[in-house]
Amino acid sequence: MMDSSRSAQRAVIQFLRTDGEHASQIHRRMKEVFGKQCLSRCTAFRRCQCYETRRVNIKDLPRPGQANVVTNSATISVVDERAHTAESSDHHT
Repeated sequence: MMDSSRSAQRAVIQFLRTDGEHASQIHRRMKEVFGKQCLSRCTAFRRCQCYETRRVNIKDLPRPGQANVVTNSATISVVDERAHTAESSDHHT
């Protein structure tokens, strides 16, 4: 059975676009293979444009919501220091 996931279809688009296939032909070929599970024509064309402009990641972009978390020892030290300073100033007032 053919993997019809979005990322699998994006990989097909990327491969065919890299091979010089035009967006309309890519979508036509994908409709034959994926049928009702095929990405829309608009999505396929948009993906082709993305790959032409060098955005080649086939995974979804981050979505709105909780921000990405960056943690390293320097950040932890600064936060701990500021929290300790805030506690000290609260106790002396």
